[in-house]
Amino acid sequence: MLLSGGRIRLSFVIPTLLLICTGAISGCKRVTPLLYASDGDAKGGADLIVVASHGGQSHHPAWYFNLLKTPLVECTLKGFTATYEAHLLKGKDRDKAWDIANFVYPGYDSYQQRSGDRLIPVFRLVRC
Repeated sequence: MLLSGGRIRLSFVIPTLLLICTGAISGCKRVTPLLYASDGDAKGGADLIVVASHGGQSHHPAWYFNLLKTPLVECTLKGFTATYEAHLLKGKDRDKAWDIANFVYPGYDSYQQRSGDRLIPVFRLVRC
């Protein structure tokens, strides 16, 4: 994806972005390809929704902790890079975003079942 400027997808039907964030411990730039959903209902344009599913593992992915410590990130999608602020969603906001993400990739429900007691976190990325 780096060579293509973020235009290559992990799937032909599921949208993919490159999340560029700062390591929570190292402080180094980290790049992670992620599936995303677009929330077209957001005021001022579509926000991005990313799910910290970690494939249904019992622990959060590293990028989850990176976003908690430094919520200002960059995302490359469709060949363009922009700055976003990450917001961890809770309650009804999380549930709505979860439904949107599941519409794009229904596998998240099975990940939630596999993850045990861990409630899979969902972030809204708001363009700055």
